[in-house]
Amino acid sequence: MLRTRELRSVLDVLRTCAEADDSEDFRAVVLRSIHEHLGYDRLTFFLGRHPAAQLALRDPVVVGVPGVLMDRYLERYAPDDVFAADHARGLLRLHGMACLPEVLDAALAPAQDEYASTFLGASGITDKVMVWFDTELPVHGFLGVLAVGDREFDDRDRAVMNELRPHLTFMLRSRLRQTSNLDAGPLTIRQHQVARLVADGWSNRAIARHLDVGEWTVKKHVTHVLTKLGVRSRTELAVLWRESDTARTAVQG
Repeated sequence: MLRTRELRSVLDVLRTCAEADDSEDFRAVVLRSIHEHLGYDRLTFFLGRHPAAQLALRDPVVVGVPGVLMDRYLERYAPDDVFAADHARGLLRLHGMACLPEVLDAALAPAQDEYASTFLGASGITDKVMVWFDTELPVHGFLGVLAVGDREFDDRDRAVMNELRPHLTFMLRSRLRQTSNLDAGPLTIRQHQVARLVADGWSNRAIARHLDVGEWTVKKHVTHVLTKLGVRSRTELAVLWRESDTARTAVQG
């Protein structure tokens, strides 16, 4: 049972997220609000598939997690994430949430054991809560709350996440539906965001700083964007983007 002060903090998070402009990156607003009002310092917000399938986590938004660490995760360790194990995905489906200690207590594949010791251990991550936002769409949300050092999460932390989960699920579902239109085309939400910034003349370094990710991640997104849109350069992408903006303006007018 949460105390009155904690419930007020949860409401502050939800109020901030509900009032966020649809043009903003909703997931970034969620993380900043949770950090500000609830005090969690290290947060991730991935998109992925239903836990009944392989999660295939992608398009991370982070707070307090170094870009180089996220690049290392995406480039080397993501397929072996312990939260992608059968037991962890079962916990997500059953409870909407899974916690690192109970995930590690289950039998893991050798690659997942290596992930726990090599990636989590070397990164100083001692605990994690993973929260699943069941959007009922092809794309789902996965919020990660990480602890380092001596910190461990308790029943209060899980209760906070349980209070947030249904409301943030509804908000994420609404925003995913709004972005699943002709404007996004074949791109993921994150690729669409990167493409817009590239078309506006931003460098990879500037995009990485703006999105709080590593340059390697941005380069990978740019490569995928160019391939999916059938253009050969950033200049061609900018031209295509301006033409698309003109067409959208004409339709809306």
